[in-house]
Amino acid sequence: MKLWLKRILLLFVSLFCFAVIVIFMALQPSPQLQRIHQIDANSATENKRIAQRLIQSLKSDQQPIKLQATQAELHGLSAFGHRAIPQLSSDVVLFKDSALINFSIALPLPKLIKYLNVEMMLVSSKEGLDLGTVYIGNIALPGNGLLKLAEWFTNLYVKEEFGSTLLSMIKSVEISVEKISVDIVLSDDLKNEPLSNKNSLFALRDQLALYGDVEVIRFYYQSLVDTIEQSKTLKLSFAQYVGFTFGLVKQRNLAAITDSPAKENRAALMALVLYFGTDKFELLVGDISKLSAEQIKQRTIRRARVTLRERVDIQKHFIYSVALQLFATSTASNAIGELKEFLDSNSGGSGFSFADLMADRAGTRLAMLATTSDESALKVQEHLADIIDEILILPELTGLPEGISQQKFEQYYRDIDSLVYRSMLQSIDERLRKIPVYQD
Repeated sequence: MKLWLKRILLLFVSLFCFAVIVIFMALQPSPQLQRIHQIDANSATENKRIAQRLIQSLKSDQQPIKLQATQAELHGLSAFGHRAIPQLSSDVVLFKDSALINFSIALPLPKLIKYLNVEMMLVSSKEGLDLGTVYIGNIALPGNGLLKLAEWFTNLYVKEEFGSTLLSMIKSVEISVEKISVDIVLSDDLKNEPLSNKNSLFALRDQLALYGDVEVIRFYYQSLVDTIEQSKTLKLSFAQYVGFTFGLVKQRNLAAITDSPAKENRAALMALVLYFGTDKFELLVGDISKLSAEQIKQRTIRRARVTLRERVDIQKHFIYSVALQLFATSTASNAIGELKEFLDSNSGGSGFSFADLMADRAGTRLAMLATTSDESALKVQEHLADIIDEILILPELTGLPEGISQQKFEQYYRDIDSLVYRSMLQSIDERLRKIPVYQD
């Protein structure tokens, strides 16, 4: 009996030591890749270009679907990725018939094992994916073996044959110094039964309810619809709709209808996003709006006329940033806001606007504080219930430069890491912190 206990103990000690060795070989004390690219007007243009091409390719009925990206567009994606996820640094370098892919991720671990560094080589292929050796820290692994492992894992834990189907859809990869091109052929299931697959995805969405309880969101949405229908005047300030919605939230909490103030706030904000944002958000959330022709007309009018600081565009920046925070993270939301402003700074755009950027950061911060914890959620409710004054959600826009061209931006602000640009962001955040609801 003692002999078996010793053997079991020895086995556990051996496994523990093996795990420690693997961790120290895979994780490293420093990143092998520092940030190389940064978001600016040029990278914003590259991100827009690749997004438009991706959408056009997915909408096309032609097979195979050809997904392409140039070297400049890949650099633009790397710049946006780092701005959206500061812990991530990545780079893709194209060669003749191969692409070197590097990324480093900072982990919340001790300094000696803080960074996950990965390097891999993607090779041109006329038959599916072909990965060369993958280096995870100091561990070298066969790339195609990892693909097989990922396929097996997906088949086992996601859906039978799902991983195999995904890999089989990639027919070829063509790489040159200028661009990478991937040919994808949709499986017969996706081509011949789009409706059933669509319904299955929607059923999964409704079952998971990733963005809140659909019934609670529908309650707030319908309450907005009803009060607007009963109103004889067109309320032009977005603050009034925020105040009305959070007034309902506070009433429901006082009546003990809800057990989580943070979840209740999320549902209320999501209703505002769906009403004043875009119908496409419902694809992610669930079937919320069931409107008559007159109600649709009223919603269209308000989407086009309701203002924040007497500007419709500021209201749009605010509500879309709320949406991005609810669907993603604050860093991603802020990065997308900056991306949009850099696009505007290009020729033909309205110019980079720090006023827009303040509305972006205000919407992001409101959604974050309203949903992070029940304690902060209750504070937000106290500050916003039944408000009508815009100063309670957004400071005045005076003194914030707007209409800045790419040339002017680069002359004065240089880039997003410059002291003068970071000082502007700090000034915006200080303005926001003077408003009670944004005081942490």
